Amino acid sequence: MLYNFMDILDARGYEVYAITPSESIKWEKGIWKERLNGNNKRGIKNRIKSTVFSYLKKNKKLDQLASWFKILNMNKKLIENWVESDITIATFSWTAYAADYLSNKTISIYHMQHFEELFFQDTTKRFFTRNTYNLPLYKISNSKWLQNLLKTKFNQDSYLLNPGIDLSIFNSKINYKDKYIEKKDWNFVSFFDEKREWKGFNDAAEAIKIARKNLEEKGYTINWNVFGLEPPAKEYDTQFHYCGKLFNEDLADLYKNSDIVLLTSWYESFPLPPIEAMACGSVVISTQYGVEDYLNSNVNGFVVEPRKIEAIAEKIIYAVMHPFQLQAIVERALDTVKNYEWEKRTDQLEKILSLIVKNHSFNKYKLIDDLVSGSFKEYMYQEFKINEDIKLNKES
Repeated sequence: MLYNFMDILDARGYEVYAITPSESIKWEKGIWKERLNGNNKRGIKNRIKSTVFSYLKKNKKLDQLASWFKILNMNKKLIENWVESDITIATFSWTAYAADYLSNKTISIYHMQHFEELFFQDTTKRFFTRNTYNLPLYKISNSKWLQNLLKTKFNQDSYLLNPGIDLSIFNSKINYKDKYIEKKDWNFVSFFDEKREWKGFNDAAEAIKIARKNLEEKGYTINWNVFGLEPPAKEYDTQFHYCGKLFNEDLADLYKNSDIVLLTSWYESFPLPPIEAMACGSVVISTQYGVEDYLNSNVNGFVVEPRKIEAIAEKIIYAVMHPFQLQAIVERALDTVKNYEWEKRTDQLEKILSLIVKNHSFNKYKLIDDLVSGSFKEYMYQEFKINEDIKLNKES
């Protein structure tokens, strides 16, 4: 989703670079599509790395050393490939260290896409990730949920910047009112991921199973389609159809032809599937954490606490049994998504960047830099004075 911000900034006349451990890329609109087509040489290199690190993981201590080396080496390469810029934005937790290192040369910003410590079981990776939230960087959260976590758990303020969606792709061409009538067959869609338990697919399967049993007794049928990066590797006792790895127009078509989109992650940070489905004129039933920016329960969708399988099943049953009430919900959802067009989101990004630039000073650590270089200048006498307004620990 960050590529969309970069495309629009480039179109507005900014000079944009993407810095990776392997290269720096002068950004042009649409270049990311070429990059996603793959680079065979890099793919081979990554497979070799994967083999080496898999071997190291057999030994826990070696695995920790491998994690340290991987993170440090990645940041070293990012710093080496950095292009001199007015503003440098880190968008993944570990890259924040490189941004911090460069903060005496550029205005360093940490644009957080999720509370990323939750992605890791490995203690070393969790340590490296958690510490980034206390780095002296300007911080941007992509959701209210993340912004609240930063404030309550780390006492860190952050700007709020929700991402956008492509309304030229995700839109309602079908008359949604024709879908929400009294009928016996209902089409459901969910995201499939059996490797990441926190994505909640097992919870969705259990909820669908309960709802099916209840609704089938009343003569209703739930047809369940799922999409995801990889097909199922095991059998499930709840029937569904795997549609494959879908993006953009193909995914939008799946949403448009569904009645209800069911998403049951334990935690997300502004997940795109719910709001994309809303834009396509489908009712969304979603678990709570991370959707607070755009989804209000019983207003423009249905929200349930995660892991509450019975409650999720109840929402499914309620939606199927009250089709005409869903028309108003979809209407309000379509009104909501108008605020998340990419141009509007980039306007907000520009406002945040302007505020940061206006308030930034490269002199924050001048005192320390001068001391390290062996200088002692007149201004230091004033800075070394103790501010009596600051409460210090006193000797007892």
